[in-house]
Amino acid sequence: MYVENPYIQYMYSYPHKTAYHTLENIDLKKYLQKLAGRENSLYFHIPFCQYKCGYCNLFSVAGQPEQLISEYVDTMERQAVQLSGALPEGAAFSDLTFGGGTPLLLSVPLLRRVFNIARKYFHFISDAVPVVVETSPNQTTWEKLSVLKEEGVSRISIGVQSFQEKELAALHRFHNVDSAKQALHLIRQMDFECTNIDLIYGIPGQTMESLSDSLKQALTFEPEEIFIYPLYVKPDTYLCREGVRRPEGTLQMYRYVRDYLKKAGYHPYSMRRFAKKKNPESLCGFGNTISIGCGGRSYIDNLHFCSPYAVRQEHCMSILAEYMGQTDFLQAVHGFLLPPEEQKRRYAIRHLLFDTGINRKDYQKHFGGEAQKDFPEIIEWEQAGLAAITAEHIALTEEGFALSDYLGPQLISDDIRKRMYDTGIQKGWIK
Repeated sequence: MYVENPYIQYMYSYPHKTAYHTLENIDLKKYLQKLAGRENSLYFHIPFCQYKCGYCNLFSVAGQPEQLISEYVDTMERQAVQLSGALPEGAAFSDLTFGGGTPLLLSVPLLRRVFNIARKYFHFISDAVPVVVETSPNQTTWEKLSVLKEEGVSRISIGVQSFQEKELAALHRFHNVDSAKQALHLIRQMDFECTNIDLIYGIPGQTMESLSDSLKQALTFEPEEIFIYPLYVKPDTYLCREGVRRPEGTLQMYRYVRDYLKKAGYHPYSMRRFAKKKNPESLCGFGNTISIGCGGRSYIDNLHFCSPYAVRQEHCMSILAEYMGQTDFLQAVHGFLLPPEEQKRRYAIRHLLFDTGINRKDYQKHFGGEAQKDFPEIIEWEQAGLAAITAEHIALTEEGFALSDYLGPQLISDDIRKRMYDTGIQKGWIK
């Protein structure tokens, strides 16, 4: 199937932050009661980086002094005190993630402190559940990896993006190939349960040969997982300001990567995630997430909330200052309350874009209907060879997987699409 632009939007969460708006009278003490007896995740957002990468549109700030970072951790602890004090009896967390930004930009004392916050206020036992930390090559040191090992980290994800110097420069990355290799050698010596390497395809100047070489070099470190991302050039990023465009042939690069990794023994669990270890079927539509810090999203039942979305340094700094001056963390003031129709869409999107697809019996149980009737697009995808419908499941085919960033956005509701468009106009992203 020919698609002119297969890369519309990365649907890692629905609805996107740009659809969020001001909320009023949302008392988190009431919503936190819904964590009792449920599957809950805990997330700490560390928004600090050495530099801002050229493609990064995440909430992060670069080049900040140690004093400000320390005060930020103070604020995280104040937030943790308030949220943990409102948790119901029996609320527990099944996993912990430190993301950013670059969590390992924290000094060793601050790194130990954020782990202590998780333990002290959320009674987190790292040896019993998965603990994930993201890192970058320049911040991956033996001393900090030793802290992660002591704290029971089970998965470490490192953003390498490419093993070609010219491609790292094109991405406006601030590490080199040697530092990436050195960091990976240290990580493998630590023997974490799971190591993930992030790579990007569709980089200006990238060829099939250079992409193949990056894959080959990545596999020499025998990672348990590899995430592969198409390059997106988003508004307010350095690459956008430089007028960079994703080259033609990016989809062909994806197909090459997919086949290469499958041959090497990696299974595609989504368009982006390839892993050696087989996972059991996951019904991922209704888990809750509590985020500590500025920039991370929280999900409690149908309530999604976070700080306002920004990309530029000056806008992120303003939002960060507001967060650090906050005294009441038990009111959600920016987010989205999903009505039943949007919850249905969230469930469908989150399952269809993973290899197991929609479990039809589970969908019927939650929504009292059939996904392919609620979303006629699925029938069209089946007719085009992009989806398969069986008695038990609805799942994308291999080619449907390749077009995840084209198919997923088709399920965005008109209301969410309008909210995202209005935000784009307001921020000057859409002219």
